[in-house]
Amino acid sequence: MSAIVHFECRNPDHLRSGSRRGNGGLVIHHGSVGYCDGMHVDGAHRWVATGGIPIEYLYDTSAPLDAGTYRASGGALVHVRPARNGALLVEVDGAQRGHGSDIELGAKLSDDPNWPDLSDARVTLLQAD
Repeated sequence: MSAIVHFECRNPDHLRSGSRRGNGGLVIHHGSVGYCDGMHVDGAHRWVATGGIPIEYLYDTSAPLDAGTYRASGGALVHVRPARNGALLVEVDGAQRGHGSDIELGAKLSDDPNWPDLSDARVTLLQAD
C-alpha cells in the first residue's frame, strides 16, 4: 500500500539537489504526511497542498539512465557516456531517421558504452581430438 501524501515540498533548492525517488523524504507534522524529493536537504521546506495523492505521483518512477549501452525497441544501440560537465551524453547508432524523436529503451546490454553489437555474429565450432 502506498503512502498518501497531503503536502509536497516545492523549494527550488531542494528540487535541484537530486531525486530520492520515494526512498525516505516523508515528513509527518500534526497528523498530515508531506514529501520532499530532494536529497541531503535542510529543513527549509516550502509545502504545497496536494489534496491527498499516492507518493508515486510525486517523482519520476522510470528507471534511471546510467552510462553504458542499451538496445532500443527499433534495434538501434544507444550509448550513454558521462560528459565533462557531469551530464550524460547520448549517442544513437543505427536509428531510423524521420520516425519521431522518441526512443524506447529495452534492457541494458553492458556497462561499457563502447560495447559492440554482436547480434549477427556466428559461432564456429572447431574440431578437437
